[in-house]
Formats: sequence, C-alpha cells, structure tokens
Amino acid sequence: MMATKVLQRIGSALLITLGVGHLILMIIFRGPKMLDWVAQGLWAAVPLKGTQPSIESLQNAVVFWASIGSFAIPSMLLGVLQWTFAGRGITPGAWLGWTVTIWFALLTLLLVPSPGILGVIAGILFLVATRQARPT
Repeated sequence: MMATKVLQRIGSALLITLGVGHLILMIIFRGPKMLDWVAQGLWAAVPLKGTQPSIESLQNAVVFWASIGSFAIPSMLLGVLQWTFAGRGITPGAWLGWTVTIWFALLTLLLVPSPGILGVIAGILFLVATRQARPT
C-alpha cells in the first residue's frame, strides 16, 4: 500500500510541477500582455466579436490559450486530486493513468521540444499504482 501511495504522489507532483511551471513561464514571458486584460477587460483575452480579427486580438487569444486557457490549470487540479486520493488510500482506476499517458504523449509529439514526457511518466506511475493496488 505504501508503494502505491508513493507512486501516486510522485505522479501528482509531476503534474503539479508541469502546471505551475507552465504558468510561471507564461507570466515571465507574457505577463505584460496578461496585465493588459485588466485594463481592457477580461473579454479582451478572447473577443467574441464577429468581425475580422486584428493582430492584437490574435495575440491576446494566443496568450490566453497558452496561459489560463491551457493544460496548466487542469493538470494542477488533477495532480492535487490525485495527491489527495493517495493520502486517503484511494487508487483511481486504470482509466486515469491511460488518459494522462495518452494526453501527454500527444502533447509531447505535437509540441516538440516539450517537458510533456514528465506527464507521460506521471500517467505510467498512476498505471503501476493501480496495478499494485489490485487485490491478488
């Protein structure tokens, strides 16, 4: 049981680190653009107008989808949830490990270079933890 908890916690830490790291890098590199949303209003991030998009609106959309609209927040939430499960002795089904593994494998293949391989490792750790928790 202890090994299962450790595997889940390591996988969780990887997901949380990926999400936090992604958001920190976005704040460092695109922070001023994100601050513009405060002055322009949050709707400036992804305008809902039916007009031709301008360069500025496209840049806003890119920053939005690369920051708070990205995988970072769901990744952190999933990591925290899995950390909590591990603390309570709950091992989710193999579906979670497979989903995380496939999700990050696609991310890693599409966005090269990418630290997404850490998410693949997290998914594999979840799969191993699920396998170990299975009664014999």
